Amino acid sequence: MYQRILVPLDGSQNAQSALKTAIQIARYFGSTLILMSVADQGSMSIASGSLPLDLSQELGKRAQQILNEGQSTAETAGVAMESFVTEGIPKNEIVSAAEDEEADLIVIGKSGADALNRLLIGSTTAYVVRRAPVQVLVVNAEEN
Repeated sequence: MYQRILVPLDGSQNAQSALKTAIQIARYFGSTLILMSVADQGSMSIASGSLPLDLSQELGKRAQQILNEGQSTAETAGVAMESFVTEGIPKNEIVSAAEDEEADLIVIGKSGADALNRLLIGSTTAYVVRRAPVQVLVVNAEEN
């Protein structure tokens, strides 16, 4: 049913919960996870007008670090996985990736790490739910 599951990662607890849920689904269906992280150019560009090169590089490094953590979790779980980092506005990149990567399902956290972005331009998750070309499963952070 679900062969390719897209999991956007932003370092938040909700994203970690989404990854755990996606791993369970992947195990059940024998799916491949497609992990992605976005070097978020959007909120910084709105605040400053453009991004200095060092800040852009730092955003890319942070996105790669988040992706590495997700890869480690998926590898430990023993599920098939692909991964990539991209630059841009997360909500747009996620919707585009669903098409480009031929995903059957997106598993995404209820809200991400960037509260300022939600206030300025709206929820990434809400946008993805409205615009995604595939089904979207929204996951809350686990209660401790």
